Formats: sequence, structure tokens, C-alpha cells
Amino acid sequence: MVDQYLGPYIVGKDPFSLEEIHALLDHIPHNNCAKGAVDIALHDIIGKSLNLPVYKLLGGKSRDTVSLSWMVGINTKEKMAKECKKFLGLGIEAFKIKAGVDFKEDRERFLSIRKSVGNDALLYIDANQGFKSLKETVAFICDLEKHGLAFIEEPFPVRNRRDRLEASRLISIPIMGDESCFTPADVAQELELGALRIVLVKVARTGFFKTRKIIYLCQQAGIPCMIGSQGDSSIGAAASLHAAVAFPNILFPAEVSYHLRMKGELLRNPPEFKNGKLTVPDRPGLGIEIDEKALGKFRI
Repeated sequence: MVDQYLGPYIVGKDPFSLEEIHALLDHIPHNNCAKGAVDIALHDIIGKSLNLPVYKLLGGKSRDTVSLSWMVGINTKEKMAKECKKFLGLGIEAFKIKAGVDFKEDRERFLSIRKSVGNDALLYIDANQGFKSLKETVAFICDLEKHGLAFIEEPFPVRNRRDRLEASRLISIPIMGDESCFTPADVAQELELGALRIVLVKVARTGFFKTRKIIYLCQQAGIPCMIGSQGDSSIGAAASLHAAVAFPNILFPAEVSYHLRMKGELLRNPPEFKNGKLTVPDRPGLGIEIDEKALGKFRI
């Protein structure tokens, strides 16, 4: 995608000319992650040319480490609880619980995980647009609020804006947007609707250029953000860390943990994981060094 379609638009362009470059890239619709990868690479180039880490290009570093959230996929309640307890033992204290298939089973899984990790852990549900009934969804959320459900991500199909708004009025916890927030224009529409109280930002999907625009929109609206993951390797994790420390309205642990479940490593210097946190790279650009031999091994 990048070599054949996006690359020819920007060959020979000044990497600092981000507005021009993104206007050219957007001649091709969608393909957000491919465009995001190009933008991340451009910021790496810019940072290295200025001898600055990317977080300084974004506004500076608020902290040296980033607390993580762990995503647990749908499985038996016993296996999900065991997985969460394992990573709680490694210092991770926030867990994203996949749901959206069956209200009764989703409830049992949530309660099993809550019992396993205790009352202090942050638990939230990602329904992946799986809920269909407004009445049942509201009853489900209100029930789990009593057990410490912190917020819920995309309970309804993205196009079902009516139920998303109505649910937001009937529950006391926030709804977080993900698939409804692919672009700055999407976020602007959702903020105008008024249903979302958290926006999930995925650097792999929006790059730093559009990530910054989304976060600024949310700042003006008083809406906090969370850093999400596209199933990133440690390369994507490093990029996300720079965004996670640069903005004051990033108020939650980052979902930058997917690479911890991967086999092999693409970096010579992956971000250090310790006590449930990742250390933000401090070297120029993204602050990482690709292991070319490993990259060749895993190349598709």
C-alpha cells in the first residue's frame, strides 16, 4: 500500500510539510493505518533531524513511564480471570475486557475477573459494537456499575448514534469512542452529538499528526483521552508512548501492551517493561533501533 499507492504522492517532499503531505495522502480514502505508519516515520525523521525525541515535538514529556492496560479476549471466565491475575502480578492494574456476545456470559466473565483482581483494579468493557438492545444494554451496564465497571467502549454499532446518545443519558459511567472516532472529523461529529465522555486514540491509526488534532478537539471540549492499540509490535508501542506522555488530557493507563504477548522482537532496544509500566524512549525520533535481521525473519 505504501510503496505502490501512498509513497508516490510524497516522494521528494519536505518531511516538515505535514499539512501538504496529509492532504496528498488523503486523496486515497481510508487506509488509516498505512497513512499512520507514514506519518510516524515522518516524525521519526523530523525528530532525528532536530536531535529531539518525538515527545518534544508534541509538547514535552509529563512523566518518564506509562502505566499499562491489558486487553483480555473472550474466553471462558476461568481463563480470563487467570490471565488478568497473571498480569496483575506483573504490575498491570487496568484491564480491558472484550464482550458484546451474550449479556449473561459477559456479566459472569466480568464478575469472575473482578473477584480475581480485587476491587482496586480498573475494569472496563469493550463491546466492539456488539449490543443491539438499548434496554438490555442499559440494564447490563447499570448492574455492573455496582461492581466497579469504570466505563464502556462502543456498546452499539457506530451508525446507531441514537442509542449511543440515549444510553449516555441513562447511565452514570462514560461511554468511550473507538470505531466512531477514526478521524478528526469523526471526533468532531461525536463531540457535537454529546454521547462520548472518553475518546480512544490509536497512534497507529492516526499517526502523530491526526492524533494531535483529535486530542486538541477533545481538550477544547473537556473530554479526556486514552491511548489505544492496533495490536502493535514494540515499534508501535514506542510511538504510542511518545503521545501518551505529551498531552495533559491523557488520563488513563495506555493499552500499549499487545507486544508483550508477541513472540520475537523487532527492536534492539524495546521500551523497558517494569512494574506494569513502560519507559518512554529518550533518544532522537522514536528513540528505537530496528533489528534488521529480525525484521527480515518476520517479514511477510
